[in-house]
Amino acid sequence: MHEPTDLEQLLPEDVQDASARKDPPTEERSNTSGVARTLTLFGGVSMIVGTMIGSGIFASPGTVLLHTGSVGLSFIAWVMAGLIALLGCLCYAELGTMLPSSGGEYSYVVYTYGDFAGFVYIWTTAVVTKPGSLAIICLVCGQYAVQPLGFGEDASLAAAYCALIVVTVINATSVRFADRVNRYFTVFKSIALMMIGVLGLVALIQGGNNTPAEVNLHHSFRDSKASIADFGVATLAGLWGFDGWNNLNLVTEELLDPSRNLPRAVLFGTTFVLAAYLFALLGYYALMPLDQIVDFNKGKSKEGFATEFGRTSMGDVGAIILPLCIAISTFGAANGSSFSGGRLVAVSAKNGDFPKLFTIVSSKENPAPARAILMQSALAAALLASGSFEALLAGFSVAAWLFYLMAVSCLLTLRWKEPTRKRPFRVWLAVPIVFSLIAVGLVCANVAIQPIESGLAIGGVLSAVPVYWARDALQKRGHCLRSRVTDTESIEMNAY
Repeated sequence: MHEPTDLEQLLPEDVQDASARKDPPTEERSNTSGVARTLTLFGGVSMIVGTMIGSGIFASPGTVLLHTGSVGLSFIAWVMAGLIALLGCLCYAELGTMLPSSGGEYSYVVYTYGDFAGFVYIWTTAVVTKPGSLAIICLVCGQYAVQPLGFGEDASLAAAYCALIVVTVINATSVRFADRVNRYFTVFKSIALMMIGVLGLVALIQGGNNTPAEVNLHHSFRDSKASIADFGVATLAGLWGFDGWNNLNLVTEELLDPSRNLPRAVLFGTTFVLAAYLFALLGYYALMPLDQIVDFNKGKSKEGFATEFGRTSMGDVGAIILPLCIAISTFGAANGSSFSGGRLVAVSAKNGDFPKLFTIVSSKENPAPARAILMQSALAAALLASGSFEALLAGFSVAAWLFYLMAVSCLLTLRWKEPTRKRPFRVWLAVPIVFSLIAVGLVCANVAIQPIESGLAIGGVLSAVPVYWARDALQKRGHCLRSRVTDTESIEMNAY
C-alpha cells in the first residue's frame, strides 16, 4: 500500500488519492523515494512557464527603464536577464540529473557543504525570500486592483494587505480550493500578456509620425545611462520576471527521463518566457510615452503603469479590463507563493529545522499547514509595510542570488571533489564560472546602488547563524535530558 511522504500528506486529497492509485513502480518510472515518475516534458515546460510568469513583467519594466534610461538599453537588460536565467537553468540541469532527488538547492547544498549550510539556506528561504516574494506579488496585486478606481498609494497598500489576508485564509482553510485557484487563475497571465503584445503590434503596423512607437523605438538608445552598477540593478529587476526558473529541480524525482527532459524543459521554458516578455515590452514601448512608465524627475517608476497602457490602447474600458486581468493574475501568483511557502516551513519543521508546532495541519480532511502559512504571511505583512516595490525587490534579489550562487558553486565543488561521478547532463565548465561571476557582480551592483535594502537582506541571511547555534544547543540539551531520564529509570529498575 502507498504510504504518503511528509510532503504528500500536505497535498490535496485528490492528489494523494491519485498517488495512491499508481501502478507498482518500474525501473523507468520510479526512483529511490518510491514516488512514481509522471511529469512529462510538456508538464515540465508548463511548470517553468507557469511559475516564471507572475508579477514581474507587469511591475519590473519601470524599474528596468529607470536604471537604464533608454528603451534600447532596457531591452538589452531584459535579454541579459533571460540569458542569465538560462545559464542558471543549465547549471541546475547538471545538478538535477547528477543528484536526482527532489528538494532543489537544499539537497545540493546539504550534500556538498553539510547540515549547517543547508540550515542557512532553509532559514533564509523561509524567513527572507519566500515572504519577500509573497509581499512583492501582493503589492503589485494591490496596485493594479485599485488603479481603475483612481485611488492612490495608501489605497494600493491597503489592497495589498487585503490580498495577503484573503490568500492566507484560502490556503489555511481549504487545500482543495487553494489548488483550484492556482490552476484557474494562470489563464489570466496569458490573457494579459497577449493583450499587451497584440495591441503594441497593431500600433507598430499602423505607424505614424511622433507616435510613441516612432519616438521610443527609432531613438531607442537616447539618454542611456553609462553606469555599470545601474545596469546591474536593472538586470536584477528583470530577473524578478524570470524568478521560478529553478522550480523544476524541486520535483526532479517526478520527472520522466530527467537526464533528457530536465535540460530540454528548462531550455524550452526559459526561451518561451523571454520571447513572451520581449513581445509584451514591444507593446509597452509602442503605445506609451516613457514618462508614463517612469517619473525620471523623481527617480521612481510609476505604480500600475499598465493601467495607462490599457487607457491609451483601448480607452476607459481598457483602463479597467487590463489592470483587473493583471490583478487577478498576480493574486493567483500570490496564492501559489503562499501554497508552496507554507509547505516548505512545515516540511522543514518535520526535519527539525523549525519548531514542531509548524507541522500541525488544520484537520485530516483539510491537511493545510495553517500555522506555517500564518508565519509566512506575518513575515510578508511586516515586509509590506515598506510599501516600496523597489525596496522589496532589492532585498529579495540579494538574498535569492546569494543562494543561487551557492547552489552553482556546488556544481564546481563536485566537479573537483567527485570528478568521476556519473553526470547524465554536463555543461561546459565555462557556464557555471560565468554564471558565478555574473551573480557576484549583480549582488555587488545592488549593494552599491541600494545599500540599506541590501544590508537588511544580508542581515536576514546572517541571522541564521545564531539561530542554528541556539537550535543545536537546545537539541543537545534535550538529548542530555533524555539520556539522564533513561539512566534514572535504569537505576530505579535495578533497585527493584
